[in-house]
Amino acid sequence: MHFTRIFQLLRLVALALVLCSCSSISQQECEIGDWYSIGVNDGKAGADSKQYRKYQKECASHGIQADYPRYQQGYEQGLVFYCDFAHGEAHGRSGASYNTACSGRLEQQFRQGYERGHRWYQVKAAVDNLQFELEQRFRQIQQNRELIYNNNQRLVREQNPDVRAQLLYRNDHLGAELDQLNTEVGRLQVQLYQAEHAYSQVEQQQRQR
Repeated sequence: MHFTRIFQLLRLVALALVLCSCSSISQQECEIGDWYSIGVNDGKAGADSKQYRKYQKECASHGIQADYPRYQQGYEQGLVFYCDFAHGEAHGRSGASYNTACSGRLEQQFRQGYERGHRWYQVKAAVDNLQFELEQRFRQIQQNRELIYNNNQRLVREQNPDVRAQLLYRNDHLGAELDQLNTEVGRLQVQLYQAEHAYSQVEQQQRQR
């Protein structure tokens, strides 16, 4: 149940990040002027309070004055919903940098959640990165083996001594690369084992809480 909620919050965090990056306000919203509700929605999304300045500027372009006190009241109310442990953890798991919107008495639970979620993100990212690196090496190993095989097939038929020498030199070079790649694979596999162990420990610890 806990992880289902975290997954749902991760989706909300991703959506909030998108909305915050391109948030704007329409002329109709400026005219309606429900600044309390706008503030509540921004607070619930964990948006930066400086978002109001964008609204102020956009509404001013329509000849309408924004109401900061009402917006701020709603924003602070929205933050009460957002600045809790679960939202902090979801924000940390998303890999986003720390959200400074939560401050004062609202910060402690959010920060604790963020640190826990960010720890999970770090160990998961380490596993993912090492898996990617291994896949890259395995692909390169396969390519080198195929090139050596093709060169050997050509050597069987090739009569020109210069071309044969070039093919043999190329195979020596590819073989040396294979040795290096295999060494790197061994190193990465050890690191991946360690990273997966660290990840499983974090997963187990967080399930027990």
